[in-house]
Amino acid sequence: MSKTNTEKMAPETQTPEMANGMKLDVRVRPIAPMGNLLAFANVTIGGCFKIDGFRICSSEKGLYVNMPATQDKGGNWKDVCWPVTAEFRKQLNDALIDGYGQAIENLQATLEATKGAAEKPSLTGALKENAGKVKEQPTKPAPSKNEQAR
Repeated sequence: MSKTNTEKMAPETQTPEMANGMKLDVRVRPIAPMGNLLAFANVTIGGCFKIDGFRICSSEKGLYVNMPATQDKGGNWKDVCWPVTAEFRKQLNDALIDGYGQAIENLQATLEATKGAAEKPSLTGALKENAGKVKEQPTKPAPSKNEQAR
């Protein structure tokens, strides 16, 4: 996956969540869907530990989160880190899925804003229109040098 594909779509969206008294800062970067992959994300825990490489994917059952993973020499993928408790796994997954939903809402709002901007008259068109109005107005002659000296 090229980095440019992930950055084309939208800016990151962040969602602060509390997990066991620790702040989770979730940043989600939606991409153009590639198979079941919808977004990349990272999480900063308590403002002091950052984990990159979460992947938000879709399946027939809905959205799910893949933990950061690396490929070994045999071609098998192994998670690099994972939640130790089921409670924290649920909190982490919920925070990431909520962050993805918020990122999609932000994308849609941006799309609507740019769509409305495209419907507005162009600056060039407005300038031409105003130039035509200026030509129609009567002009007064510039003051002569004698009038300016007074």
